[in-house]
Amino acid sequence: MKFTTCISGVISRRKQRSAFDQVSEFNRGRIVAYRDCGLSFRKTGTRVGQNQTTVMRICDRWMQEGTMDRRSRSHPPQCTTSREDRQIERMAVADRKVTSRNVAQHIESVTHHSVSARTIRHRLQQSSLAGRRPFLRLPLT
Repeated sequence: MKFTTCISGVISRRKQRSAFDQVSEFNRGRIVAYRDCGLSFRKTGTRVGQNQTTVMRICDRWMQEGTMDRRSRSHPPQCTTSREDRQIERMAVADRKVTSRNVAQHIESVTHHSVSARTIRHRLQQSSLAGRRPFLRLPLT
């Protein structure tokens, strides 16, 4: 396997990321445990069989995010939690006349962070429900 290198001889970012993705969940747990025991990045890397940079990246993610999971890069993170999603569904089922804007205002008043009406409609669509969209004017018929 041929590695592409920069001028300074360091492996490119893409190769580093692919090396990180190849670390199993078990080994990522071992890395964090070894670091908690006080081993250096280099010694931890040799025990697990990974690069020192990969060990540092896994430990940094553990310290910042509290997780060692691989990031899914296919979509941005959700702005609502599963608990808020259930609350959105309950409001839509309890009162069929409630609009997505009213639901968004209620969620914002409870959680103190803004959620758009479009997000509410998407969450309802994911659970096979539909949010009511109010008429902007009276129908002609």
